[in-house]
Order: sequence, then structure tokens, then C-alpha cells
Amino acid sequence: MMVFVTKLSFSSQIYCYFRFYDLHSISNNIERFYIKNNKNTVNFIKIKIQSCHLTLLTAGLAYLANVFCVNLTYVFKKEAFVEFGLNEHQLVSANTNLLIVQHIGILLGVLIFGVLADKKGRMAMLFISVFTYSIGTLLSGLVHNYYLFVVLRFIVGLGLAAELGIGLVLVCEIFPKGKRIYAVIFIAICGFIGMFLVSIFANVVYWRTLYIAGGLLGFIIMLLRFSTFESDIFLKASQNESSARKTIFSLLKTQKIYYLILSILPSYLITASSIFVGVTYFKELKITMGQSMMFFAIGGGIGFVLLAIIGYKIRSRKKTITFCIFSLVLLSLIYAFIKPAIQHAFLLLNFLFGLFIAYQFELLALTIEQFGTNLRALATTIVFGIGRASVFLFSLLIPIINIFFDDFLHSVLFLDCIVFSLAIWGISKIKEEYGKDLAFLD
Repeated sequence: MMVFVTKLSFSSQIYCYFRFYDLHSISNNIERFYIKNNKNTVNFIKIKIQSCHLTLLTAGLAYLANVFCVNLTYVFKKEAFVEFGLNEHQLVSANTNLLIVQHIGILLGVLIFGVLADKKGRMAMLFISVFTYSIGTLLSGLVHNYYLFVVLRFIVGLGLAAELGIGLVLVCEIFPKGKRIYAVIFIAICGFIGMFLVSIFANVVYWRTLYIAGGLLGFIIMLLRFSTFESDIFLKASQNESSARKTIFSLLKTQKIYYLILSILPSYLITASSIFVGVTYFKELKITMGQSMMFFAIGGGIGFVLLAIIGYKIRSRKKTITFCIFSLVLLSLIYAFIKPAIQHAFLLLNFLFGLFIAYQFELLALTIEQFGTNLRALATTIVFGIGRASVFLFSLLIPIINIFFDDFLHSVLFLDCIVFSLAIWGISKIKEEYGKDLAFLD
């Protein structure tokens, strides 16, 4: 928002100035300015620029860059390490250590940025988050030392952790509830475009080039800072002293945060088993990580739109999520007992998995509606951050469980039974809040 104040009649000369504010702040400042300068005639021009759509574009592009940057680590499991001078025997441990450090960064970032977003504002933390993972990704493409690379991926993890949660909360708060569905769909599609781009370029572009491009993309997004504004709902809530006393411990005392975390885990278990571990297991099909991610991304992009429309029509996120979880159970049984024998069958399953794991955005929207403004960003970032970090946990657990089974797919199915059961139980405990007004406090 820009406010331009011209010369005042019958008063000392006042020069024009501008500063970015939200609508609430503009109104208050103009009112105070008018009272302070109560002369016979006050000539000023008040210009309000509605930048909701630019804020949405910023959040969407930020998530696109987020997904692009985080998946670089998964698609380039060998190239970077070879250039760092590691041999074939060191690659597995080097990659594992790298992912451990990055996911520690994600978990810490969830707590740091999530808390600050509820205390200091969504917009500021969104751009600090983008800056953090952008500088880390850019420098990752320039270093020539493995340990420096690991430190930078930790920094990237810090930034990646909370960006989506904060961005979703921001756009849901600034858009009217009738248009909230379109905002969520747009951000979700942007994320899967990011995954799609990585899957294409990973096979044809030098790894350092993609890391540098990912970092530069984040810096370009930061230019939009000058056309975005803070959530009015947050600004009004921040004036409430009692809301400021709420902390992460207040959130952890609520049972519904654990139900929501359990509900998001199936989407990331599927991601781990079908893409990251599955490609290795079905290596005789000669499917690359890029191909697997591409079909997964296409399914996800279509799924986000369809599921959002279905949820809107039936006015229920819970029913939509439950339907998707049961659909994933069915696909997991097919995956385990009717093993894909050809490339097309494997890629079709990946497409269908992507189609139904798209429920995670409906779940994040449900999370946003469950919590008050003073805990909303933290709750959303925790649910998404723990879900994202669980991909790596599941990738480690599957080979361990496989020790007790004769078949990798049966190991996955065993883990599926546990995770899906907990998810169904968790979502059943959540109260439906579809289209709820977000101007409330916990």
C-alpha cells in the first residue's frame, strides 16, 4: 500500500512521502494525520493499491522456488559428491549425512520461523525464509568442499521449513473465505510446477547451474516485497496483549495438532516409497528419478484442482481427505501385490499416487481453520514441516524394516498399515471447519 501526502493549505510545507502499509494501518495513520493537522483545509490524496493478487503471486512463486530447491538434493545424489572428491563407497553415507543435516535444519526452521510469524508478522518472515534458502542454494552451487556444502544445505533447510505454511496462512487471511479455495489451488500448483521443472532439467542441465538458478529465482521473488502487504487479521490480533502470551507450549497442549500431523504422514510415506526408494528398488525398469518425479508432479497438479473443487462442492475437507487416504490404501495394495513389471505401469502408479497425495493442501487449509491468528502460522508450519521431514525418516525406516521381510514392497505395506491407520484415526478426531472466518484468537 502506498500513501502520498501533498502540501497542506494554511500549514507549514509538508513533502510527499510513501511507505508500505496494510489497509488497517493506512486508515489509522490517515486519521491521526488529519487530527494532528486540523486546519481549515486539508488537501491530501489517499491512494489504496489492492495488492492481494501480487501477494498471492509472491507466495506461489516462493513455494515454486522452495520445491525446486529442496528436490535438487534428491535428484543429484551422485554428481556433486563426485566433484567433491568422494569415491563410490562414500556416496551412500555422504548423501545420508547430507539429508540428515538438511532435515534437522527443516525441523529447527519450523520452530523458529513459525513462532516469529505469529509474533512479528507473516510477510517479514516469508521473505526472510525465502532469502535464507535462496542464499544457501546459490552458494551450494559455488562451493567445492563437501563439508561447506553440508553446512549450506542446513541453512537451506532452515529457510525451506516454514515458507509454505507462512505463505498459505498469509493468503488465506487476506482473501475472503469465498475465494480462499482459489488461492490455495494456485500455491499448490506452483509447488508442483517446481517439481516438474526439476524433473525435466535434472537430466539435461549441469547440477551447479540448477543450484545457482534456484538461488537466483528466490532473489527475484524478493523484488515483489515492495508490492505486498501484511495480513490485516494479524495486525489486529497483534494488538491483543493476551494473544502475545501464547507460545509453542500452548500449541503442544492441544490434541488436534497431533491429529493433524498424523493425518499428513501418509502423503509423505507414499512420496518416500514410490519415488525415492521405489526408483532404486525397481532399477531393472531403468526409470530415472526425474521421470518418477515428473509423473508424480503431473498427478499432484491435477489432484490439487480436483480435490479443492470436490471439497468446495461438498463443503467438507475432512471427507475429501478421508477419501484420499482410503484411495492411497487401495493403490498401496496394488503396488505391493501387483508389482509394476513395466515402465508404464510404474509411472502410472506414480501419477495416481500424486493425484491423491494432493490432499495435503486440503489438510493444511484445514489446519489454518483450526487455529487462531496467534497460533495459526506456527501450527501450519509444524504440520507441514514434520510431514516434509518424515520423507527422510521413512526412507531410512523402509530398508531397516526390510531386514525382517523377504520383499521390499511387503516392508512398505507393513509401514503403510501403521501410518494409514493412525492417519484415519487422526482425521476422524478433527472438527470440520470449512470456510471458517479466520479473525479469531486461541
